[in-house]
Amino acid sequence: MELRIGSGGSSAVLVIKVQHINRIHICGIVAIGIVLTIPVLFCGVFSADDLLPFHLRWSKQFAEQFWSGELYPRWLMGMNAGLGSPTFFFYTPIPYYFTSLFHPLFASDPQGWHQLGLSASFALIASGITAYIWLKSITDEKSAFISSLLYMALPYHLAIDLYSRFAFAEYWTFVWLPLILYFSRKIITGVKINVVGFAVSYAFLIMTHLPILLIFSIVPISYILLMSSRQQRKKALTRIVLAMTLGVGLSAIYWLPAMTTQGYVAMSEGIVPGDFYANNFLFAGKDNDYNPLLWRHLEILTILTGGLACCAFIIARTNSTAALRRESNYWIFIAMSALFMTLHLSQPLWFVLPVLQKIQLPWRYDTILTVATTALIALGLPALKQPFKILNRNKLASAFGILLTTSLVLATVQLVPLMNKRLPLTLRNNTSLTSASILITVLILLGISALKKPVNLSNQKNLVIGILLFTSLLMSSITKDLYLEYFYKQSDVDIALQTSKEASDYRPIWVSPEIFNSDNISKLARSRAKASITGGQGSISIRDWQPRKIVLQANAATYVWLTINQFYYPGWTARLKGESHLLPVQPSRPEGLLRVGVPQGNHEVMVTLDAGVEERAGQIISAASVIIALFLIFSFFKVNQVSVR
Repeated sequence: MELRIGSGGSSAVLVIKVQHINRIHICGIVAIGIVLTIPVLFCGVFSADDLLPFHLRWSKQFAEQFWSGELYPRWLMGMNAGLGSPTFFFYTPIPYYFTSLFHPLFASDPQGWHQLGLSASFALIASGITAYIWLKSITDEKSAFISSLLYMALPYHLAIDLYSRFAFAEYWTFVWLPLILYFSRKIITGVKINVVGFAVSYAFLIMTHLPILLIFSIVPISYILLMSSRQQRKKALTRIVLAMTLGVGLSAIYWLPAMTTQGYVAMSEGIVPGDFYANNFLFAGKDNDYNPLLWRHLEILTILTGGLACCAFIIARTNSTAALRRESNYWIFIAMSALFMTLHLSQPLWFVLPVLQKIQLPWRYDTILTVATTALIALGLPALKQPFKILNRNKLASAFGILLTTSLVLATVQLVPLMNKRLPLTLRNNTSLTSASILITVLILLGISALKKPVNLSNQKNLVIGILLFTSLLMSSITKDLYLEYFYKQSDVDIALQTSKEASDYRPIWVSPEIFNSDNISKLARSRAKASITGGQGSISIRDWQPRKIVLQANAATYVWLTINQFYYPGWTARLKGESHLLPVQPSRPEGLLRVGVPQGNHEVMVTLDAGVEERAGQIISAASVIIALFLIFSFFKVNQVSVR
């Protein structure tokens, strides 16, 4: 069923397809998602850039603290060899909440890998489902199904963000982007519940990855501007601004303390020269800290994905519906804009808009390119079902050959980072690889443009689906074999988890930079008891040791200073049990450990990391936003009941 919105005399009519979810398609997405993540599910911790250094440690400790009763584990007590870290005062928590849901299934897993691997697989499947829901609103369900499979398998989504970098937070954004676009379309219809749906999806994106939020937020706004009718535009813009504002409010519990307390940590140390945006444009030829193989892989996949977007656009433009042609025009503009922003030619824009520089990596725009390419494929597939008289069988065979070759190249390209020891690529032949990728793209464009009319594939559906599934299965089957050499030994993982040295940008400023390395942190943690008397005379024992709450029993013959093996951080307070008077708290020098002054006598000392003003303000704003969202939902159902009567 189609719902058309717009004036009768205007050609600018938004077509919204209202269809039910096909369970077979959902099962297909789940099955393909499992196949694509077989190495993650069954083969152990692999050598992706950020997997072992960060995400495995964070997810393990976040889940353990969450299931011990801490609803929002901001301070990770076990990081830095047990000295603690303010990781989730700043880092986005949503991917780790979903990971924590799988923790009870693997409570006996000492490394915490299985819950993280299952979360990664779940995120890929969820992204396919949300893409399917979104794409069904702009195309038929079979095209949406095929396109959602491609969305899961496109190189930047799968090969880069999962298998090469394990950029876990950015990887999870692929779940929320289609939902935001889905509700953007639905907002034009004027139903209030869609404002809440958009707000929740937008809040999840904020609490998942801020750089992608920054570069993506313009997409739903521009979509509303260009795809709604003149009569609907003003109301639709008002609704989407309201939805965004509500989403910002819902996520204030995260972003308010994260944005306002950065002075407590050495945040600037996380921005190394290679992360500066000017050094990370593709095809710029500048030196950076990334593996040259990964870098050339990014260049190749960006060119190929851009070429695929152009091919899909050429086919989609043959659609007889003006609204769908307009939609394809919008998405090719988004795709080419995203591609442009990865290139050195866009540097003047980065200079004029300093806020973009916080993204650090221009090739993050490949995320937007992936979404836009998926939309164009979904719009192009239905055009292939139109009647076509085969005038030249050789031309048709050539077109199939080119499309098959493209699919195989895309699948092979995704495996390049996994082959860095078996495929000795050097800087000398990387240029030829890039040239070859550009040549392939040109051939694809020539092959598609040679077809003056769209090809009728209504009788060859199995062939199209077979090509897509073949490339996906080929990729997943080869991945497992290639990765066998590059899995960490269990002993290496155990050693890394024992130290769990935090990222440099989350070092509390009271901790000396000379101390903040793996060896010194380990020595510091082992050199003393968890709590000890470093000034005065007395004895001390530990009654309770939990994140943000430590209870000590101190028998002080004189006034004593207690040193606790947790890094100092604003919010640490100490008081005697039953008293409201605060004890003096300060950092030790140069270690930056927590020190508490205790008067003479036998006391139970309560040491807690209390929520600061910023943290409480975020909680209040988010709670108020939840109430507003519930009010909007209640209003929607009430109006709906009245209209039914």
